[in-house]
Amino acid sequence: IEVLRGPQGTLFGRNSTGGAIRIFTQKPEFDLNGYVRLTAGNFDRRDIVGMLNLPLSETLAVRMQAAHLSEDGFVKRGDQMLGGYDDFVGRIVTRWEPSADVGVTLGLLYTHAKSDGTPMVFGEFDMRPGIEGVIQGNYADWLNDAFKKAGQAPLAAYNDPRLVKGAFEAPDICLLDDFDPDWDDACDQFNNNKYYQSDLNITWKLSDNHTLTMINGLAKLDHKGVSDWQFLGTEFRSDVMESKVFYHETQLNSALFGGALDLVTGFNYFYERAEQPYHIVTRIGTSVFPSAAQQAAPGFNLASFARGDDDGGLSRRDDNITSQTSHSLGVFASGTWHITDRLNFTGGLRYAYDLKKYHQIEMASGTFTPVAGTTSTTVSSEADFEQIDWRATLDFHFNDDIMAYVTASKAYKAGQFSYAVLDRVAGPDQSGDFIKPIPPEKVINYEFGTRMTLFDRRLRFNPTLFYMKYTNRQASRQVNCSAEGVQTCPFGFRIQVVNSGDVDLYGGELEVQLALTDFLTLDASGSIIDYDLKDPVANSGPNLYPDAPSPMFNVGATLVLPTPIGQTTFNLNYAHVGEQATHPTETGDSAYTLPAYGILNGRIQIRPENAPLTISVFANNILDKTYAVYGQRFGGGYWDAGPPSPLSSPTRSALGLVRGRPREVGVTIQYDF
Repeated sequence: IEVLRGPQGTLFGRNSTGGAIRIFTQKPEFDLNGYVRLTAGNFDRRDIVGMLNLPLSETLAVRMQAAHLSEDGFVKRGDQMLGGYDDFVGRIVTRWEPSADVGVTLGLLYTHAKSDGTPMVFGEFDMRPGIEGVIQGNYADWLNDAFKKAGQAPLAAYNDPRLVKGAFEAPDICLLDDFDPDWDDACDQFNNNKYYQSDLNITWKLSDNHTLTMINGLAKLDHKGVSDWQFLGTEFRSDVMESKVFYHETQLNSALFGGALDLVTGFNYFYERAEQPYHIVTRIGTSVFPSAAQQAAPGFNLASFARGDDDGGLSRRDDNITSQTSHSLGVFASGTWHITDRLNFTGGLRYAYDLKKYHQIEMASGTFTPVAGTTSTTVSSEADFEQIDWRATLDFHFNDDIMAYVTASKAYKAGQFSYAVLDRVAGPDQSGDFIKPIPPEKVINYEFGTRMTLFDRRLRFNPTLFYMKYTNRQASRQVNCSAEGVQTCPFGFRIQVVNSGDVDLYGGELEVQLALTDFLTLDASGSIIDYDLKDPVANSGPNLYPDAPSPMFNVGATLVLPTPIGQTTFNLNYAHVGEQATHPTETGDSAYTLPAYGILNGRIQIRPENAPLTISVFANNILDKTYAVYGQRFGGGYWDAGPPSPLSSPTRSALGLVRGRPREVGVTIQYDF
């Protein structure tokens, strides 16, 4: 696995503004070998992984792998344990080398991943104050109707124990089957992904100085899932997508001028078509909730809050099909000039062209009515984008152990279409400029770093400083409906991907590894990052969103000892993640900052001297810390009863927390042959 930091647009193209991760799978070898690896642990963890490398002739070999990975969840919601997974992976690679100059690999991959939904709980549920403590508005109001209909107490003003149930227990309420708040399978959460991939790589050594490589890939993803955004058992939100991808790249690698210049040139083409049917079904009560977005006139009318405390039925709030098609073409050249034995210059350029097409059909639903005489409304648009990315790097080797470099690079992320706001459509069909694309985002990075190996290679010390200029940043945020001219917007806002303005990012990273003795090694790595938002209005607030946690660091120790049973390795590692803003604003009923947390992990590995075995005992989150890997506070239109008034002040909110796993312990045994 190769991690390339910073913009990598020159060689890897669009959407590599943050860097690139390259995964090189093991090629088949021309000898017989393999392994079987078994893992067992708490939460009923059971993994089995196997590999067989089979030579078929002197020029043909096959490598086959299969795995079944499963683990139970850890957050209880009704009959489900959220956070669990059950995955199957199968892969086969064929390697053919008909001559010393030609190599061909053909790979086939299939994965089927199933999970039980996000392990989220309520950390807070604040509904104060109100009439009978129950006048909240929409979801909370409807839920309260169901409680009263079932003869239960109305919602408590703060942290009702039926909703805020504990660190690892979510509300077990379901209203999708009927208006009784007991749990039913109709509210089960799931994610089901099937992924297919085939790739064909051909390498042809044209001469001692020129090698031609052709990379081809086909992929298909079938995703089906369901989510309940409010986590109250009131909503079925479909999450379905089918994506098909084709990819081709041709590279020519050349060593020129007696090896003074290493040059790679080529082109690539990428195609994707994705289709996403989408619908939302909500169980509503009969209470009225005139939210601010729906209030036709100023004022506050108590009569509008007449309570029915009854079943308003299932409402199909949204129903549409969206399809998008992307074509991307890139032409690139990158070369490294070895100016001297110690000084190198790397420069590169890439021209990229992207064409994107958007098509959406919106059917009649609770929040959308097509024009008279039609059953649906269709919008479509297309846009193209072109950019030139570049890189310039200078590195100097003071000796074999110390190197310093300075680099500047640019990459871009292609523009895109956000979800269409069809409420403004005047007729049954719209096209052309009706949907405005979001412009491409660009990142220019300036970076300085050194790479040092000191004290007879016992100390590795790698500091890095960077400054990034990030323009036209694409991010999700709340879009005010009234500003967009939207009439049917129950919450007063929509979540859309928009141009969130410009931001400068700056910080540093450090990697250190120290061999104290021949047996004991210490290692550490960390980063600090800060930012300067240029347009808080476009960003909807002064916080970078999504935020980058800061600081982040890892510290660890590895001890390798010969023992009577074989080589034994002890490893202990502590990982710290800094606090993270989870909303663009710093104040208000949706603002929340996720606290920092740290996790301690450990492993003991034994390799017997006279057996092809590896035995590992591991423990993750050794101190059994309760923490959240993400949090989101929902306020405003989700809960408030109307425009500002004594009845809707203070604002109400609910805090959802995605839990990290409690302590995991287990053992892994691998047999090699």
